[in-house]
Amino acid sequence: MNFLSLYKMNVLCTNQKKAKLYPSDTFFSAERIEIKYQTMNLNDKKLKLHFQRFEFKYQIPVNLIDGLLPELLKYMEWDPYVKEKTGLFYYVSSLYFDSIGYACYYQNLSGERTRKKLRIRFYDEKLSAKSPVFLEIKKKYDSVVIKDRLTTTMENCNSILEGNLKKIDSELSLTDRETLNDFLWLKYHNSMVPQNMVIYKRKPLISKVDPSFRVTFDYELATYCSARLNDRKYGYEVMPQLAVMEVKFNNMLPFWFHQILQKYNLQRMAFSKYCRCLEVCKPELAENIFQIYQPQSLNISY
Repeated sequence: MNFLSLYKMNVLCTNQKKAKLYPSDTFFSAERIEIKYQTMNLNDKKLKLHFQRFEFKYQIPVNLIDGLLPELLKYMEWDPYVKEKTGLFYYVSSLYFDSIGYACYYQNLSGERTRKKLRIRFYDEKLSAKSPVFLEIKKKYDSVVIKDRLTTTMENCNSILEGNLKKIDSELSLTDRETLNDFLWLKYHNSMVPQNMVIYKRKPLISKVDPSFRVTFDYELATYCSARLNDRKYGYEVMPQLAVMEVKFNNMLPFWFHQILQKYNLQRMAFSKYCRCLEVCKPELAENIFQIYQPQSLNISY
C-alpha cells in the first residue's frame, strides 16, 4: 500500500477506526510518540528532524540583549549557522495553522497543559521553488516540547497543501511519510487552515560544554495577516521594544545560568508568538484581554 492510499484510509476511516488509530485518551500521550533522532544533511549542515526537550521563555526589553550576551558568551558560543552572518542572526518565518474557531489560540490562552501546533517554517530570506521548507508538528506537555518535522521544498510544500500527494510520494522516506501522515491527519481531523505568518530575527547561542543547552533571542517580531507563504504585502510590527529569550535544554539548567537569571531578575513566563501576532491580525480576539499591544504599520523587506 503506498503512502497516498494510507493517507486516504486514515482521513476517510470510520470513527471507530479513528479511535483505534488515534485513541482520544492518548491523543497527546508521550508514549504514542516515537522519538527518532534522525538528521538530514541540508546544505552541508546537520538538521535534527525529531527531538524532545524543555523550553523556558523570558520576555525582556530588546536593549537587554546586548547586556546579556557578554555574560552568556563566557559559557556559550554562537551557533555555527550565524558565525559567518552579518549581525549574527537569521530570520525565522512560520505559517501557523489553526481551526476556523481558533481552537489552538484559545487552548493557549486558557493555559491547557497539553497542546499541539502545526506550522510551516523556513529560514531563507527569499523563497524560491527549491527553497528548503519544514512542515512541523509541535506538541507541548507542560514545559516539555516534542517536535517532528519534515524537510521538503517550497514547490513540494505547495503540492502538499493543494492535496497533490502523488507528486511527492516516491520522494519521501518511510519516516517522512509517517510525519506527513500525522501532519495531514491532524490538519483535516481538526479542520485546521493557515491563519497568519510570524517572522522575527533570531540570535542563537549553544553551550560550550553541552550542545543541547541553547539560548536564543527572538526580536523584531512581525506578522503578516496572510494564509500564504510568500504573501508579504501588509505587515505589522509587534511589541518592537520587547524580545523573547528562549532557553532550550534536555536535563537541567546550569548553575551559572541560574545566577544570570537572578542577577537580572528574569522571570519565566508563558508567551506565544502565534497568539500575540494573531491578536494583531484579528484585534477582536483580544477585546477581553487586559493588555493589548497596538501594532504599527510596517513595510518589511529583506
